[in-house]
Amino acid sequence: LATQGYVSRDAQGQPIRMVGAASDVTERVGLLAAERSARQAAEAARHRLELLARAGAVLSGSLDPQDTLRAIARTLVPDIADWCRIDLLDEDGVLRRRLAFHTDLDLAQKALEMALRMQASPETIGSMSWVLEHGVPYYGHYDRGEALADRTLRAYTGTFGMGAHFIIPLTARGRTIGALAVIQAESGRDLNDDDRSLVQELGQRAALALDNSRLYAEAEAARRQAELANRTKDEFLAMLGHELRNPLAPIVSALELMQRVEPQVHASERRVIGRQVTHLSRLIDDLLDISRITQGKIQLRREAVDLKAVIANAIELTLPVYEKHQHPVDVQLAPAPATVLGDPVRLAQVLCNLLINAAKFTPRDGRIGLRLEVRDGMAEVSVQDSGRGIGPELLPRVFELFVQGRQAIDRRSGGLGLGLAIVKSLAELHGGEVGAASAGPDQGSRFTLRLPVVDRQPAQESRPAPLEPQAGGSRILLVDDNADAADSLAELLRMVGYEVRTAGHAQEALALLDDFLPELGLLDIGLPDIDGYELAARLRVDPRSQAMRLVALTGYGRDNDRVRALASQFDEHLVKPVAIERLLQVVGDLLPPPT
Repeated sequence: LATQGYVSRDAQGQPIRMVGAASDVTERVGLLAAERSARQAAEAARHRLELLARAGAVLSGSLDPQDTLRAIARTLVPDIADWCRIDLLDEDGVLRRRLAFHTDLDLAQKALEMALRMQASPETIGSMSWVLEHGVPYYGHYDRGEALADRTLRAYTGTFGMGAHFIIPLTARGRTIGALAVIQAESGRDLNDDDRSLVQELGQRAALALDNSRLYAEAEAARRQAELANRTKDEFLAMLGHELRNPLAPIVSALELMQRVEPQVHASERRVIGRQVTHLSRLIDDLLDISRITQGKIQLRREAVDLKAVIANAIELTLPVYEKHQHPVDVQLAPAPATVLGDPVRLAQVLCNLLINAAKFTPRDGRIGLRLEVRDGMAEVSVQDSGRGIGPELLPRVFELFVQGRQAIDRRSGGLGLGLAIVKSLAELHGGEVGAASAGPDQGSRFTLRLPVVDRQPAQESRPAPLEPQAGGSRILLVDDNADAADSLAELLRMVGYEVRTAGHAQEALALLDDFLPELGLLDIGLPDIDGYELAARLRVDPRSQAMRLVALTGYGRDNDRVRALASQFDEHLVKPVAIERLLQVVGDLLPPPT
């Protein structure tokens, strides 16, 4: 009730009566209380939103799980509770204490150490394990005798004066990853419905952030593993190329020697060996090419190219294969200009692969044709054969890695299943496309390369004049631990007039400088004592060989091998087996002219 009144007085000031009224203000008091409660609720809601916003900003700012744990704990303590504990399941499904947080860091560390000791007994997990088992929150009071049957747990809660506590499961993407507990202690506070609701909301966000951290860590581990696998693969392919190319070098040199000494003797046998060496070299190049292409490491040297000239070059390069299979090639070229923007070497490689593929799968009495047409701004080169054809189940996959059609048991068609994959990748790098068509097995096949034409004049090819060897002049040091390769190449160089000394390792090469001052060095990279890079560095600082020109002659043929060689003060980088004409051209370019 709300009352009010007044006293009536007479002339002498004496009270004669009192007038008053009483009002029932229950409703008004209720309204004031409701208003006050609403303000408090609004303030609490605002505070909760601020906490959630702060937590969201922190949780989204890091993918480190420990940062996430600390962020959620700092959000809850001391605003909501005096303590925060977080336990997570490890990979073996064992619950482990990951965090015990209090504003007093020393106290928090002590609590964490005690908790870790408590984990030796499953009974001490208590409420945490119950929450994980049932998947629902738990609310209780340690100071009312709950869960204190275990002596160690009783000592733990007593040491820190723990009272009201609320535990929730941490669940993300349908998977329980641990539990979070908030505990009241020295403040004597309770945990009301709003507090518990806020803890659950923060727990959901924390669980998602922790699971994101896990997924990120797994993705990073997978990425590192993939990078390691790629590096391992690259190193393996580089070593494989080196080890396969090294034996080819003396074979090529020996064949060249035989040709120069007795050109008519065993000519047929030499051609067989030469074709097989070329085939093996191509397989090695395919292996390394597909690795570079899949990693985007192919560098195209683009220029305006006459596609007709590229076709002529490809036919010339594949002539030994067609002679072996006794295949004539019907070539039809459109009269219109066919200039494209591309790398002439890589375009020739594409056409060579298509022509060789046709030769492999076409019988001796079969037909092979190459046609060039220009229409709708595109140059189309089609290679058609009457050979084995392609089955409908294989046709969609014919350009995939390591895919091959049916072959005889003796695999006389050869290859690794890389050629067409390389064709597709190189065509796309040139802004073009390649397609395959076949009516089925034994119905032949047609492969069509399409490239955009450009309205430009093709670059004029510059051909160096044939090199005339210098008789009895320039001195060459040849360093290679493969004695067959060194001896056969040295003999070839001597035949064309150079003075050559050989060494099987770096120390022997350095010792030769005492009585032999070479003008040019041909250095293998994979030497047994120190590698060719280190040998080149020593030759560059030795006064006796500072002016010496250096060529890396090696089985390491990746792009980065060439870059490293040129960065290591080599003047040129050649890959084994190198054609003698190319070697003589490089040697002639680097050595001083005769006087």
